[in-house]
Amino acid sequence: MKPRIINICTFTGVLLLTLFTLSAAQTTPAYTLAEAKKYAMQNNRDIRDALLAIKAANKQMWEVTAQGFPQVEVTAQYQNLLDIPTQLIPGEIFGQPPGTTIPVKFGKPHNASYGVSANQLLFSGSYFVGVQASKIFLQLSQENLTRKKLDVKATVTTTYQLVLIAQENQRILEQTLKNLKKTRYEITEMNKEGFTEKTDVKQIQITVNDIQNNLRALEQQIDVTLQLLKLQMGLDLDAPIALADDLETFLTDPEDANRSQIKFDPYTNINMQAMLTQERLRELNLRKEKTTFLPTIVGFARWQQDAQRDKFNIFDPEETWYPTTVVGVQFSWPIFSGSAKFQRVQKARVELKQARLQKESVEQGLQLQYKQAKAAFESARDRFENSMTNRDLAHEVYEITLEKYREGLVSSLELTQAHNQYLSSEGQYLQSVSDLLQARTSLDKLFEKI
Repeated sequence: MKPRIINICTFTGVLLLTLFTLSAAQTTPAYTLAEAKKYAMQNNRDIRDALLAIKAANKQMWEVTAQGFPQVEVTAQYQNLLDIPTQLIPGEIFGQPPGTTIPVKFGKPHNASYGVSANQLLFSGSYFVGVQASKIFLQLSQENLTRKKLDVKATVTTTYQLVLIAQENQRILEQTLKNLKKTRYEITEMNKEGFTEKTDVKQIQITVNDIQNNLRALEQQIDVTLQLLKLQMGLDLDAPIALADDLETFLTDPEDANRSQIKFDPYTNINMQAMLTQERLRELNLRKEKTTFLPTIVGFARWQQDAQRDKFNIFDPEETWYPTTVVGVQFSWPIFSGSAKFQRVQKARVELKQARLQKESVEQGLQLQYKQAKAAFESARDRFENSMTNRDLAHEVYEITLEKYREGLVSSLELTQAHNQYLSSEGQYLQSVSDLLQARTSLDKLFEKI
């Protein structure tokens, strides 16, 4: 009986431990960089806003298009003429002296009507240009979404990598602190035996305190950067998050050797494409203003029933309603309206010239941006390789100096200098890593490959 109870307790304990482990794993989801960017594409607030802008532009396009569809209207009206309008007719019609008039009232006090009217736009230059412009505006909204996605991918990539760099710095400092505490213990023991000065112990303690302060500041920096990453991804700021990728994943990229050799075409960049779309909108605006000089043709049809009664019995089916049916075409052509239309045409022509100048400016700016990004990437890659070599050398120097100090061959000052040089080389190495990753992201963004 007892073994059975023990087995049940053991099984229950294992089950609870498993559930606790699974629960802990579920509360802190880990994202790779690819997963973080994918999540941001669906939840980032700027992207969601751009998607709504596309929906609004699509509705606007259909709103403009619908103006060319048949417009049907149903109307109904009732009037009670408390005073029937009076008209004067010449008196000689009824044998009165010439020059006299006779007041006559025409109509009934109770009047009602109902009917259906329809209009169909047959020709309007402004309408056809407006439909084209609404489609291009929708395209501009879609290009804006693409631009927002590229910006969000770049910012998420940079922030994600900054967190990894800060965590690597934290790991280095924690390992350094662990080694320094061990060295401090050894120096303290040597001081007790009279082999080292008391100032050596104090000197190593100062270094330990500095690293502890740096670690506390670094923890806060990591927390703030993670908050920024969650904001960019569209995560709740209180949601837990962990990073699944490690820094080594991004240090070597097989495309680095050819990354700066790819020929750059500014017309494939989304910013240039947006400027081309802006130029097309300006061209259409100029065409629209010119079409205001053209005529407008509208076809119409109207069917109406009218009732005129002496008393309010318009719903009496025995009474007569009088129909009216009209079909026709309305032609309107503005011949002269001052110089307002002409001035609007001239203004649209000037705006088109501005758009073309802006396009040229963006093209040259992208070319310059590419050259700067290319130079920054090549320089960052060289600094990264040099700083990696310097870091390894500084670490070797520190280890050799530490061993010499234990043997009494160098002073504590020399040991401190070697240690500070090593930490400085680690800092320069991590800075070169940050510069390399940032330069790579900036270059890839120009090619829209992030």
